[in-house]
Amino acid sequence: MAENNDFINLYSLGNDWLDKPHLPFWLTAVSYKIFGVTNFAYKLPGVLIFFFGIYTTYKFTKNNYNTKTGIYAAIILATATHSIISNFDVRAEAYLTAFMISSLYYFDVYLKNKRIKYLIFACLFSAFAIMTKGIFAMIPIVAALGGELLLKRKWNEILNPIWLLATLLIFIFILPELYTLYVQFDMHPEKLVFGKHNVSGLKFFFWDSQFGRFFNTGPIKGTGDKTFFLHTILWAFLPFGILFYIATFSKVKRNLKKVIQKEEFYSLFGCLSAIFIFSLSKFQLAHYTNIVFPFMAIIVADFIDKLSKNKNSYTKGYAVILWFQNVVAILLIGFLFYVMQPEFNFLFLVVLAFSIFIFWGIYKSENNSIQKLFLVSTVLFLNIYTFLFTFFYPTILPYQGGVNAARFVNKNYEGKGSLLKKINRHFAFEYYLKGNFKRIDTLKIHQEKGRIFYIDSKELNIFKRQNVNFKIIKEIENFHVSRINNKFLNKDTRKETLQIRYLVEVQ
Repeated sequence: MAENNDFINLYSLGNDWLDKPHLPFWLTAVSYKIFGVTNFAYKLPGVLIFFFGIYTTYKFTKNNYNTKTGIYAAIILATATHSIISNFDVRAEAYLTAFMISSLYYFDVYLKNKRIKYLIFACLFSAFAIMTKGIFAMIPIVAALGGELLLKRKWNEILNPIWLLATLLIFIFILPELYTLYVQFDMHPEKLVFGKHNVSGLKFFFWDSQFGRFFNTGPIKGTGDKTFFLHTILWAFLPFGILFYIATFSKVKRNLKKVIQKEEFYSLFGCLSAIFIFSLSKFQLAHYTNIVFPFMAIIVADFIDKLSKNKNSYTKGYAVILWFQNVVAILLIGFLFYVMQPEFNFLFLVVLAFSIFIFWGIYKSENNSIQKLFLVSTVLFLNIYTFLFTFFYPTILPYQGGVNAARFVNKNYEGKGSLLKKINRHFAFEYYLKGNFKRIDTLKIHQEKGRIFYIDSKELNIFKRQNVNFKIIKEIENFHVSRINNKFLNKDTRKETLQIRYLVEVQ
């Protein structure tokens, strides 16, 4: 998009690409055009939008609870483990998380004061969510609204014709996405997509991409365990994962006999509906949970605030859980440091020293023990994330073979980087490579004299079978860092896990 100024057609590996909607790609392409093609430019839109989501989480919670609970919710969302990880490796969920809670926030404000501008904002953010992940993004939003209004028996609101206007507004706002799909696919039935001709981009968007995935009948299929998200939340939402389940149970229990009208139920229904849908689907990845983190943060924040005001039977369990997690986290970091043997980074010591002053400030503050433990656990996990960025990632990321290969070619053979067509993808090599990149058909390798190919051992055998005259100019160690195992983490056994990649020059 950025290089060709084509914001309509999406391609992958030179072929028409039909999967995710356009909005994250549009935002990233604009960022590339402003800042250049860099990691910073790629991550900036997602991170800024995620921070906006933290702000709207605070505003929503403040409006429905109080300022302190709003601050708690914002802190929880910002410091949950997978919030940190996902803003380091930005995916569509960083956008979707913010768009969904922002949409719900403006729907709630509209219902409270009936000003049409808030309905427009709510529909706009709903459309952004749809143009990020598809129409299934509306399920938690609709479930949140429906659950709140049904439990409180607000029949006039449920039957209000304004929802027809909201539906129309959302449809109008997603027209750019529908137009691009129609132009790229529906206008060109001759294109081969998913091994078929006459593939409708609009049908894929409204059905195959969403319901097709849910029922596992679409062109893209998955496999999964129905309990995946239940146990994934325990670590992905650290240090608040266990508290989320306790807080949810507490919220349901106190409203079983009689619904407390002063409470909000958007967060409960928005969260549980998404987890239920995700669990039934066979598409299960840890970062999918991020989109309901704002709802989970609100539930936990309310639980902590209530506990700090009125200590009850949950108080002891709350303290045991957080202290247990804190101790285990410290021991785990120590173990990782011992096993990985990373190069020492003094920045970690600076952060740790600063944190000691914060711990002392928390200890001397007028907060009660519940609030102090919440703040101590949060700061402790911020130190753990600092460990990740100063020791963990700097140790594993150098084993990304494609990145190292691209940098070597950029320095020594700029403009000569190549890959074999329709074999392995090697996305990192392609992304970081500068200059005149080419994909070469395997039958035409011998015609590309002087070009540098990045290949693995299987592709090396293709060169040999084709009797290509080539020279290996560099061997590069590689490991799929998204698939970390114990052997790789251990410095003493890491060599055993590494694969060799090759940079070869055609003679």
